[in-house]
Order: sequence, then structure tokens, then C-alpha cells
Amino acid sequence: MDLYLLQAMMGALMFGIGAMFFKWNAHNLGDDNYFFAGLYSAGGVCFFIEGFDQLSTFSGIEYYISGALIALGAAGGNYFFSQGLRHGPAGLTSAFAKANIIIVILMSALYYGEALNLLETLGILSILVAMLVVNLKFGTSVRPTSKLWFMLMLCSMTLLAFRNGGLKVVNEIGLNSALVMALAYFICTVIFGLGILKNRNKTWTARNSKSKVIIIGWITGISSYVGLYFYITALKTGPASIVVTIFSLDMIFVLLMSYLIFKERLNKNQMIGFTLSAMGFILLSMG
Repeated sequence: MDLYLLQAMMGALMFGIGAMFFKWNAHNLGDDNYFFAGLYSAGGVCFFIEGFDQLSTFSGIEYYISGALIALGAAGGNYFFSQGLRHGPAGLTSAFAKANIIIVILMSALYYGEALNLLETLGILSILVAMLVVNLKFGTSVRPTSKLWFMLMLCSMTLLAFRNGGLKVVNEIGLNSALVMALAYFICTVIFGLGILKNRNKTWTARNSKSKVIIIGWITGISSYVGLYFYITALKTGPASIVVTIFSLDMIFVLLMSYLIFKERLNKNQMIGFTLSAMGFILLSMG
């Protein structure tokens, strides 16, 4: 097996594990402020260590603007993703959060004036149809997905597009992406740290202790960073179409593990929506 295939699979696995910890926190009614404070502090340290040897290049207002915008997208997008996990199945929630890629693709095409090819167009249409399907009612036995869940996912997709689109801009203007991410994650840590201070006198209702929620957040941040590292490394040596396709399949891992661990089942329209989303991501990666 070629090394890039293993790296892409490891990236998908680590991202899938991170998503399951998101679900664990939602399932146990964990406080998002503690969870995300742990996630972003751990991830921020990882990115800082990666970019430390380039610290001398960290100058200019563009670093701070980029870091703030990416922080907004990361903090808001993942917060709504976490809330979506409280109202919908993990597999479908993960698939819809990843659909932020279509916003990035459309904005890039609009900005650069590039026409979408056939596979990209089919991929976007497949994902849009998936969003429609989960809101349909099939007969009398299958109800549509919660409207609240759908609105949470739209918010998550939009804000995560800020994060991913911001990273694209950062790479194009020649900034050190690791240092920008370190700054963005530091800002996110401060945001959720302030949330902890604001709610410090509230009654703790989670099923696990505050320290355990923070530790799970740390593990999630590290696993997400490692997954991203494997993904970027695989892209350097392997065909992008294959690497992105394999990496996108983390949603299948999440679907399987959420069934085994949390006993989640998709109804008919949710399964159709999930399948259409998976097909859409494969078509986009091939495009």
C-alpha cells in the first residue's frame, strides 16, 4: 500500500475519532465552554509548536485579521455543530457540517471567475438534494428531520466556510498557516474561557465532571490536529482526488461508531440524505 493512502486513512480516522468525542460531549450534556476551551487550547499549542521556527515571520495586521476571521468561523461553526449533535444523529450531522465545502467552492468560483466542471456541479447538486430530502416526509411513518437541527447545521456550514475559506486566503497571500491557526485557536480559547467565567456560578448539570469534559476537549483538539497533519502530508505525495475522497469518508466511520456506541439509527430520508451527501463529496473530490 502506498504511504499516502495510509496517511489519508489515518487522517480520516483521527477526524472521525474527534467527531465522536464531540458526540460524547453532546450525549452527556457537557458544557460546551469547558469542552471547547480544552479543544482550542490543545490545538493552539500544537499549531504554535508546528509554526515556532517561523515565528519571526509573524508580523503585519493581516495575521491578526486572518486569525480573527478564522477564529469566528471555527468557534461559531463548531459550536453550532456541537448543538446539532444534540438534536440529530452524528453521521448525518457530520456529513452536513462538511457540506460547507460547497460554499467555499462557489465563492472561489465567483471570485476567480472559474466555471465549475461537470463533476463539481453534480457533486454540489447531490449535496443540495440531500438537504432537501432530509426535510421531506415519506408517508406517515417517517418524519422529516428536526427544523431546529437543520437551522443549526446551516449556521454551522456558513461559519465553517469562513474558517476554511479563510485558510485558503491565508495560503494564497503567503502567510504561515500554522501561526495563523495558533492565533485563531488562542482567540477561541479566550472566547470559551470567558464563557466559563460568565457561567461559573451556574449549577453543573453535565453527567461528567468539569475536569473530564476539559480533558476530552484536549483529546479532541489533539486528534483533530493529528488528522489534519496526516491529511496535509498525504496531499503532498498523493493525487488530490484520491486523498480527498478517502478523507471525506470519515463520515462513514462516524455513522458506524454512532450506531455501535450511541445506538443511533437513521430513518429512511436521513439515510438517503447521508448517501447523497457521500456521493456529492466523492464527485467533488474527483472534480
